[in-house]
Amino acid sequence: MKIISHFLKIFTSICIILVLPCTVYPVTYQTDFTQELEDEWQLLGSDSIWHIEEGFLRTEIKTQKQWQTIFELYQFIEIQGPYHNLTIRAEDIGADELRFGIALGKHFLNDQGEIEETGYYLFFTNDMQTARDRNVFPSPGKRWGTDALALMELHFDTGRFQLIGDGESRMDFRDENLLYLDIIGFVLIGYVTDMKSTGEGWVNKITISGLPVTPKRKLTTIWGHLKK
Repeated sequence: MKIISHFLKIFTSICIILVLPCTVYPVTYQTDFTQELEDEWQLLGSDSIWHIEEGFLRTEIKTQKQWQTIFELYQFIEIQGPYHNLTIRAEDIGADELRFGIALGKHFLNDQGEIEETGYYLFFTNDMQTARDRNVFPSPGKRWGTDALALMELHFDTGRFQLIGDGESRMDFRDENLLYLDIIGFVLIGYVTDMKSTGEGWVNKITISGLPVTPKRKLTTIWGHLKK
């Protein structure tokens, strides 16, 4: 009888594993920057420094280059894309003497399946710009006199982008070339002259909801149900 009972438990567990993937919901990631994030975020670039300080992620330009535009991306790598439907909330985000905000991007492939170029929408506290690879194109659109926001919200849904700053709807547009995203990250943009940059960007907390379920997280959810 014990053998039969044990067999039934194993059989039930297998049935649950087969059924549960259909009931796993999108993932939410959140951090309030109280610990280092090497396994969750990755710096792409070598002209800036990023560090955690008193519950804030802070960044500044640090380079020997002169008379150049600096483009630095601190990319989210904890959960890989593609991303189809996201909501991003950045709290207490701002910048001084440079641009700092959120980058959403996509890799465009050539006929051989290799990355040919990467396109970005760059959402800052006071405007929006676009970029192709590391080349930034200033937007001719509206600018706001808000170097800092208590809450920046971004919504992405299969090509539709919505930007909200402190409860104010600022942008709502579609791009049919970006029906999904490959890249989420913080972005720093600054122009370096022959003088040392003293600018800084900062953010206190970020929440990303609607992330895809990874095999690791799915397995964790499954075993959580099995233990019950």
